[in-house]
Amino acid sequence: MPFTLKTLTSKNPLGQMTPEDRNILLICLGAALVFWLILNLSRDYDINRSVEVNYLVDPERVLVGRMPEQLEAKVNGNGWNLIWESMRPGNLPVEIDVRNRDNLRLTSTDLLRQISRKLSSSKLTPELPGFESIPILTTPKEGKRVPIVSKVKLQFAEGHMALEAPVITPDSITITGATDALEGVEEWPTLGLILKDVNEDIDNIVGLEPSEEGITLSRQEVRVQLNVEAFIQEKITVPVTVENAPVDQAFEYSPKEVQLVISLPQRAFGSFRPSDFLLVADLSGHASGTSYNTVPLTLVRKPGTVVGARFSPRVVEYYLVE
Repeated sequence: MPFTLKTLTSKNPLGQMTPEDRNILLICLGAALVFWLILNLSRDYDINRSVEVNYLVDPERVLVGRMPEQLEAKVNGNGWNLIWESMRPGNLPVEIDVRNRDNLRLTSTDLLRQISRKLSSSKLTPELPGFESIPILTTPKEGKRVPIVSKVKLQFAEGHMALEAPVITPDSITITGATDALEGVEEWPTLGLILKDVNEDIDNIVGLEPSEEGITLSRQEVRVQLNVEAFIQEKITVPVTVENAPVDQAFEYSPKEVQLVISLPQRAFGSFRPSDFLLVADLSGHASGTSYNTVPLTLVRKPGTVVGARFSPRVVEYYLVE
């Protein structure tokens, strides 16, 4: 009987799987994952947790110096316990009670005892690498009122300026702390702020400089207000007033009037009269022994809202009349 060689063809080509095959594969992968988790999470690991230290102090006392407020703890334990611990949000809070006492030594033992109580499992062990015990001292709290100093700098837009200094509300704050810390503190500055191209009124909330070591501020920000105005120029003719003229000699002077070019708020345009200004030629020391001289002119008086004035000529000529 002749022998015939036939090619066998699989009904499932390579790369295709039946649903049963896929289920078996998923079961195997799941079992491998569970085995891997059991094997690895049974080992010990370390994670870092931030510890927030709060100090309970009598209201009439303050800490001397700056005490640590944030510490980094290393927590050791098996992977299962650390999973839950690492999922907890926020810092681990601990409290150091120094009420009714003026000194205390903060040790790692005290801190670790409190940290252990804050952990999610008693099987976790905290450590504070590099932490050394430190003394905590308190002293009676003192307070003083100091003025606020503005560090706000203004760069006005062209044609604008302010007639007065900025108004700070409140204009002073109370600072509290140890007597040594307050010594020499006579004022408190705002944060630096530069405002450019200012062409309208200012009304800003500005923070204060952060407090120095051992000092507490009664507030952290103030209000800075400033009226900003548009300024224009106006020309006004003002008579020259002669002072200290010779009483025994006749004299003449020229010019009798001078035109002022003044800078003033736009709202005040046209509201000033020549009598609001005093332009003086002082003849002291110039009237004797000479028949002709020049005397400089001085603008002695002008309204407060006029921020600048210029005039020409800057002198008058006077001569004696025989």
